[in-house]
Amino acid sequence: MSKNEDLKKIKELEFQVNYHRKKYHEEDNPEIEDWEYDKLKRDLENLYKLYPEFKHEFKIGGRISDKFSKVYHEIKMESLHDSFSIAEIENFYNKININNIEEFVIEPKIDGISLSVEYKNGILTRASTRGDGIIGEDITENALTIKNLPHKINSNINYLEIRGECFMPKLDFQELIKFQESNGQKIFKNPRNAAAGSIRQKDSEKCKSRNLQILFFNVQKISDKNFNTHSESLEFLKSLGLPVVNFKICKNFQEIKSEIENIGKTRHNFKFQTDGAVLKINSLKKRLELGSTASFPKWAEAFKYPPEIKKTKCISIELKVGRTGIITPVCIFEPINLGGSIVSRASLHNEDFIKNKDIRIYNYVYVIKSGDIIPEIIKSEPDNNIKISPEFKMPDFCPSCKSKLVCEKNENNKILKCINKECPEKIKSKILHFVSRDAMNIENFGEETINILKSEIKNYSDIYKLNENILKKYKQFRSASASNNQVLMFGFDQKIYLNKIGKNLLNNINKSKNNSLEKLIYGIGILFVGKETAKIIAKYFKNIENLQKCTIEELLQIDGIGEITAKSIFDFFHNKKNIENLNLIKKLGVNTNYL
Repeated sequence: MSKNEDLKKIKELEFQVNYHRKKYHEEDNPEIEDWEYDKLKRDLENLYKLYPEFKHEFKIGGRISDKFSKVYHEIKMESLHDSFSIAEIENFYNKININNIEEFVIEPKIDGISLSVEYKNGILTRASTRGDGIIGEDITENALTIKNLPHKINSNINYLEIRGECFMPKLDFQELIKFQESNGQKIFKNPRNAAAGSIRQKDSEKCKSRNLQILFFNVQKISDKNFNTHSESLEFLKSLGLPVVNFKICKNFQEIKSEIENIGKTRHNFKFQTDGAVLKINSLKKRLELGSTASFPKWAEAFKYPPEIKKTKCISIELKVGRTGIITPVCIFEPINLGGSIVSRASLHNEDFIKNKDIRIYNYVYVIKSGDIIPEIIKSEPDNNIKISPEFKMPDFCPSCKSKLVCEKNENNKILKCINKECPEKIKSKILHFVSRDAMNIENFGEETINILKSEIKNYSDIYKLNENILKKYKQFRSASASNNQVLMFGFDQKIYLNKIGKNLLNNINKSKNNSLEKLIYGIGILFVGKETAKIIAKYFKNIENLQKCTIEELLQIDGIGEITAKSIFDFFHNKKNIENLNLIKKLGVNTNYL
C-alpha cells in the first residue's frame, strides 16, 4: 500500500479500536469477540511501527460511571502488553533477560474484571474497579456479595491493598444465558461481559444473584511487611485465607514455553474463562528497576491463545419453542470437536442475528465456544459449489401448535411468541425446566421420558400422579419378560413388573418431594424469577400459602425485587390455575415450606 493508503487505514483502525473499546470497557456490551478486537489493535500497532509520528495513545479502560463514587488509585492499576505467538514471548524473554533474571512466574490470564480490594486491620473497607488505571469506581457494596471474598481476614496488618480478577464461573454463565434467552432478555456475550455488567450494577442484590467469584494475583500495597518476590507475596495472601490464582515458577525459556502450552491444553477445564497466560518477573526489586512505559509494565507480558474456530456446514435451522413461548431459531450443523467436546447446534437468538451474519441452510458457518462453553456462530459464507439458499424467514405461526405468533419488542430485539397455553412444545419446555438440576432435580426425567409420557403429563403437577400402573402401559418401563400380549391378557396385575428404569424414575420423583421451597419456586417457572430470586422470596415468605397472599407492595420491600419482577410474582400467585396446581402437588406430598 502507498503511504496515503496506510494513513487512511490508520484513521479507520483508530476509529474502530476506539468504538469497540467504549463498547467493551464503558458499556459492558461488546459487539465483536475479544480476539477480533485484539486483531484490530495488533493491525494498528503494526502500522504505528511504520509511522511512529502518527501514533496515538489510546485510553486504557473506560469512562467512570456516574452511578459510583470515584476512587483514585495510589498504585496505578496497569494493563499488560499482549503477545500472540511463542516467538513474541521469546523476544520479550531475550530482551528482558539481559538483566540476568533468575525466575519468572506464569499465571492463567482470567477473563473477568480487574478489582482493587483494600483491608484495614483485617476488615474489608473498600473495593474498586480499575477504570482507566488511575481513577476507578467504588463498588464496595457489590464486592461484598462476591461468594469467595472474605469480609475479614486474620491479620494484624494495618493496611493491605490487593488486586484480583472478578469473574463469573462458566457453569453459572451458562445458566444465566439460558435464563435470559427463555425470558426474552438481552444475552451477555461472554463471562467477562457478564461479570463486568454484574459488578457495576447499582442493585447489589442483583449482583449477588450472579454468583461472582474472585482470584487475587498481586499485592498493590502493604504496611509493616516486605516481600522479595511476587511468589512470596502470593503465598502470604494464601496464608490469610484469600483466594489466589494458581501460578508456577519458571527458571528458563523452555520452562516458560512448556507452562504456557500446558495452560493452553487444560484451560477448558478451568471454572473461569481464560484467553491467555501472564508472564511476570518474580523479583520485585528487578521490577522496580525496569519500571513501566506510559501504558504497560516492562516486567510482564500477556500471551493470548488463538481462538479455536471450526468451519462446518449448516444443515438446517430449527425453531425452538421455549417455556414462555419465545421462538428461538437454532442452527443445526455438521458435528465438530470444539473445546474438547462434540457440538452440532448453536442458538441463532433472533431474526436480526441471522440477517446480520447472513446465515442460510447449506452455508458454511464458523463456530467458536463463547466463554469456553457456549457454541456461537461468528460468520457465514456460501458454498460456491451449490446454489445459494434463500434467506431464512421467521414464521408467522408456531411450529408446534400452529397458533398465530405474537410479535413483541424487548431491549431493541423483535421477539416472536406463542401464547397458546396448550402448545405441546411449551408444555415440554416447562416440564424440562421443572425437572432440571437447579429446579426439582428429578434425575433421568429428560426429553425422551417426556416424549414417552406426553399423553400423561400436561403440566408439572401430573408428574406426581405417575405410578406403577401408569408406567406399565409403556414398554420402555416394563420388564423385558412382559410382552404386549401379556399386558393385554392380564392387565396390570402382579404378572407385569416395572423394569429398573421405571423403578428409578418413580424413586427420583418421590425423592424430589422433599426439596426445599426455593427449588419448587424456581421450577414452576415464574417469569423473571431466577435461582437467586427464588431463594430470596422462599426465605422471606417461608411457605406457598404466604406467597399466595402476597401483595406487590410487600414484594417491593424485599431487596433484589424490582417492579417488573414483583408484578410477575404477584400475577403468578393470583392465577387460579397456578394455585390449583400448587395445591394439588401439596396434596400429593410435595414439600411447600422453606427448609
